[in-house]
Amino acid sequence: MSKLALDENQRFRRLVGIASLTKLCDVLVSAKTSLPWLLSSIGAPAWLISVLVPIREAGALIPQWPIKQNTSDIRNRLLLWRAGTLVQAVSIGLILPMAIFLPPLGAGVGIVLMLSCMSLGRSLCSLTMKDIQGHNINKGKRGKLNGMATSISGLLSLLTALLLVTGESAIGEPAILVMIATASALFVVGLPLSKSLHTHFEKQDSEEELQALVSTLQHNVALKHLVISRCLLLHGALVAPFFVSLSSTQSDQGFTLPFFICASALAAIVSANLWGQLSDKSAVFSLRIGSIVCALTCFLFMYLPQWQGWTAIGCFFLLNVGYEGIRNGRKTYVLDIAEGEERTQFVAVGNTIVGVVLLLLGGLYAGLYTWIGSQIVFVMATAMIAGMAHTHWLKKEK
Repeated sequence: MSKLALDENQRFRRLVGIASLTKLCDVLVSAKTSLPWLLSSIGAPAWLISVLVPIREAGALIPQWPIKQNTSDIRNRLLLWRAGTLVQAVSIGLILPMAIFLPPLGAGVGIVLMLSCMSLGRSLCSLTMKDIQGHNINKGKRGKLNGMATSISGLLSLLTALLLVTGESAIGEPAILVMIATASALFVVGLPLSKSLHTHFEKQDSEEELQALVSTLQHNVALKHLVISRCLLLHGALVAPFFVSLSSTQSDQGFTLPFFICASALAAIVSANLWGQLSDKSAVFSLRIGSIVCALTCFLFMYLPQWQGWTAIGCFFLLNVGYEGIRNGRKTYVLDIAEGEERTQFVAVGNTIVGVVLLLLGGLYAGLYTWIGSQIVFVMATAMIAGMAHTHWLKKEK
């Protein structure tokens, strides 16, 4: 393996820059905010809006194992990451002419298709970036990297949200198109930062995809427990839309939503570095504390006298603080418990299974919500408590 041209501090700064730009793009082209606004503003059918989040999230997770199997002979993981970045940039860029020139139905379907392509690009980037970070940054600094990137992107997201809050009227189509164009450009801007970050791995023989996936899960106890914990703790993300929907029943959505974006961004700014430092000491402990914060916030939210105003915004802020701990702990943990090709396997298998579970849970909770209503928040809080308990089966990573 050739000596890296940059020292570790330089590599650290470049990776923080790449991660910050990626996270900011996620805010600018969000399946929870900007894309629903865009589809509504162009008059696209409402059913298209309901499929945005499942496609965005599961579409970035499920393909990771097939991608891993079909790219195992490409030793330069950085080359794959750049390809995934370009796919995202082009996919986002194509949303603009579709929204401007196509009729509502055609534009809506086209945007959903571009979101699918974007998710595939994100899947490739997510799979390979773990390799790149693990190869360039030593243990003890990986949590800090994720924390700093989240804080920086949170600050930029907060500034974006403040622009929405101070708007005189509801967010219009031109503003959303500018946000989308900016995101496409930022992906391209991030490419030069990857210069001199080289990662090479020995070529691996591929097995049959499904057989290899099952075999990897069966023979790695650490991975098995990590997947179980992730499936339980991802309820910290699944419950967030219910906070917003329940709180907006008595408020104007165009006014409320920017404040929720502000709360999410502020949570990242004030907590991400702290979670990063804690994850570098013990990623498992970060998972436990984050899940406790999320679960307690769910109970607090449900016992509030009303689901509106600053009390709901405050609960949403606390929920995001807790989930930052879960997210940072999870990312740091998978970097620390495996190396090289094994890390790639862990990321690919884990994300593929979690993506499938995410789709199943989405369908389950959509039906359950019509039956039990707001009590679904208690169900998700209970799942997070179970996830916190299950972290005691995770092996020590430090």
